[in-house]
Amino acid sequence: MTRATFATFIFAFALMPMTALADPHDLICCGAEEVFVIAPEMPKVKKWSWRAEQSPSIPANFRSRFRSTDDCKPYEDDLLLITSSSGGVALIDRTTKECHFLAEAKNAHSACLLPDRQIAVASSFGGDQVQFYDRDEKQKPASVVQAISLLGAHGTVWDPDRKCLWALGEKELLALVADAEATPQKPWKVRSRTPLPSNGGHDLSPKHDGKQLFVTTDTQVLMFDCDKLTFDVAEGFGDQLKIKSVDRNSASGRIVFHQATAENWWSDTIRFTDAVPLKLADERLYKIRWDTATPAP
Repeated sequence: MTRATFATFIFAFALMPMTALADPHDLICCGAEEVFVIAPEMPKVKKWSWRAEQSPSIPANFRSRFRSTDDCKPYEDDLLLITSSSGGVALIDRTTKECHFLAEAKNAHSACLLPDRQIAVASSFGGDQVQFYDRDEKQKPASVVQAISLLGAHGTVWDPDRKCLWALGEKELLALVADAEATPQKPWKVRSRTPLPSNGGHDLSPKHDGKQLFVTTDTQVLMFDCDKLTFDVAEGFGDQLKIKSVDRNSASGRIVFHQATAENWWSDTIRFTDAVPLKLADERLYKIRWDTATPAP
């Protein structure tokens, strides 16, 4: 290869868009208007990032609804499901940054993919609902198909073993199931309601053991037994304040978590149960997820 050819190659490579190149040991970070991916060993290098303006199919007048992103869940087929307390929900193709699904949900704090091409969204204070959408709706933003009341809705996790949607609120954890006898407009119903040991239900994530979920509140990190419907304080955490997210890597077992400062809902620090914290100067972090893709139901 000649020097001129090599220079042309380097120039062309530099112009290529960043692709996800998902690595389950990487971390996905959100909190402000940018969602980005880093490797823990190189935290100052953003391997991939996204802002609403990078997805042309998100209308310009809608992009401000992603100025405070608050969850970022990776799914197979290179998809990332993003929610924002500013009112936006988007399913993004990480390679092309195309928006496959868009919705407006007041104070959206969490979402997850469901069977039959549905999406559930936790619409928190001001909305106080778990909202259900048709993932394939062409209209942007999509319209709500059904809503179930839940004060301070903050977390959603699909449980494929029990075929239920766990939905976390301010004071309780719901198990929602599809009702075979219901009308098409209301296919979901509440199977169980479990009161939280402490108020302020915040983050909900699977332990990846098929049995338990991590649940955070204003004052605790808890383990929830999905069969017994009981809570215990999570080992290694005790009663800690303002834990905004906990995520366990399904392959390595490592746990990453984010704790807000005493003064704010955010911090600039990523924490682990088995390693020293990572400080990302000038970042407003809210939730941190391992870049491990969940199979679509």
